[in-house]
Amino acid sequence: MSELILCGRGGQGIIFLTRQIGQIITDLGGNVISSETHGMAVRGGSINSHLRIGNFFSPLVQFGRADFLVSLDSSETQNNIHYLKHDGMVRENSPLSDEVNVKRADATAIARSLGFTRLENVVMFGFASTVEGFPVGPEILRAHFLKETREKIRTMNLAALEAGIEKAVDG
Repeated sequence: MSELILCGRGGQGIIFLTRQIGQIITDLGGNVISSETHGMAVRGGSINSHLRIGNFFSPLVQFGRADFLVSLDSSETQNNIHYLKHDGMVRENSPLSDEVNVKRADATAIARSLGFTRLENVVMFGFASTVEGFPVGPEILRAHFLKETREKIRTMNLAALEAGIEKAVDG
């Protein structure tokens, strides 16, 4: 069982990541339930998703219970940190240095170097997937993105995924 909070700003791909994780867990035969706060979020507005993997009845993660917080925007980390449990792990899109239980990658710069800034979410997905206990590991993600039938989309997503994994491994 695992509880995650994904957060960022409207237009960064939080809903995409939520749906990808949900689809992967479902394909693996697991139970997943999620909730997204995006009804009034405009491009640049606050957005978060709650994901609970296991036998849960409610999609909402309670304060202090999330195992992981994956943030595409550092200001949104602060807005959602209260969901994280004491020993939970944060993976944040930021050029700042790491802190205790907070590992950062400048996913925006990495995605820009790949030629498509909107891939920052997939870069962060790869970066987060290397954490011990994260519900979706790098190999599962590779296999998932290889199923994409559109070659250009598949190639771009795999490049972004590998760049995030590489950043996590190389530090």
